[in-house]
Amino acid sequence: LSRLSGCFACRLPPHDHTACITSSCHLLQQRSFIILAIMFSKFANKIGLFDILAPVKSRRSSKDSEDDSTTIANSYSDDNQMKRKRLDAQLKAEKEAEARGPKFFAKKQRVRYLNKMTNAVCDAVVVGVHYDDGPDKPYYTIKYKKQCEETLDDGSKKTTVREVEKQTNPDRLSRVPWDEDKSWKVLQ
Repeated sequence: LSRLSGCFACRLPPHDHTACITSSCHLLQQRSFIILAIMFSKFANKIGLFDILAPVKSRRSSKDSEDDSTTIANSYSDDNQMKRKRLDAQLKAEKEAEARGPKFFAKKQRVRYLNKMTNAVCDAVVVGVHYDDGPDKPYYTIKYKKQCEETLDDGSKKTTVREVEKQTNPDRLSRVPWDEDKSWKVLQ
């Protein structure tokens, strides 16, 4: 066909291509073909055409299934070990803080916070321990959830829960009994 109508790439009249095969027009034609082939392959893969034309046969033995279940069991065991280590470390830190005295709390320890303005007591978590005033006078950064009630334009009231982070002194904090599940939620 190219002998009759000319070279497709260089649009020259019919000729011997050995002279122009390395020219930029032929290289461009070759690159265009490669790009089209890549695009077709990606499209065919995306629509699942390759799965129909050449399906991958999976030969899994019962040993492979056993290996998978062992891997899952080991992963579960590793997660439980990690959880256990973190909970044990937190419990140890809380006990060490308690041994130092009633004013001392550990980071990530669950506590009760007394808000003197509202005289309300709520659950909180220690997120920071500060010793700026000396090693025997700590103060703490805590987080707790506070319910806020606001009146809307139509007169109805809307209650929202907001997370509050603030600094406080140890006199407003008290210990709560150790609860593994609640402590784990804080540690996550």
